[in-house]
Amino acid sequence: MAEAKKEEKIFTIPFRKIYESHRMLRAKRAVHFVRAFLVRHMKVEEDKVHIGKGINEAIWMRGIQKPPRRIKVHVLKNEEGTVFAELVGVDIKPPTKEELKKKAEKLAEKKKKLKEERKERKEKPVEKEVEEEKAEKAKAAGREAASEKEE
Repeated sequence: MAEAKKEEKIFTIPFRKIYESHRMLRAKRAVHFVRAFLVRHMKVEEDKVHIGKGINEAIWMRGIQKPPRRIKVHVLKNEEGTVFAELVGVDIKPPTKEELKKKAEKLAEKKKKLKEERKERKEKPVEKEVEEEKAEKAKAAGREAASEKEE
């Protein structure tokens, strides 16, 4: 059987340029630099680069002011052109098609629910919402007063 075309590489990403920037922006810029580095070297678009949790934790380990001077990453590019990056020594687990499908369904369900909530808000006047909130606060205050009397 023909195997799917996958490309694997190991890079050492230097952060010397990051240390020339402001102290309070270094770790954040380092994460952006990793993404830009992988876009440039793997020849993909920026939205197709997935940085692993291990890389993020390694950059932020010593705080925002002192990211590491360099980081060694293991990069995997799959047949769709998506790039997954993780620290060397950590397994890269690209999501399966079923996981991607479940995630897409969950996102669609969330969007549908949000649309319904927005539609309900448009139908309900603001005055009614304010009155309902006041009534809920009054009930909560009444419950607190009753619990204090019992003690």
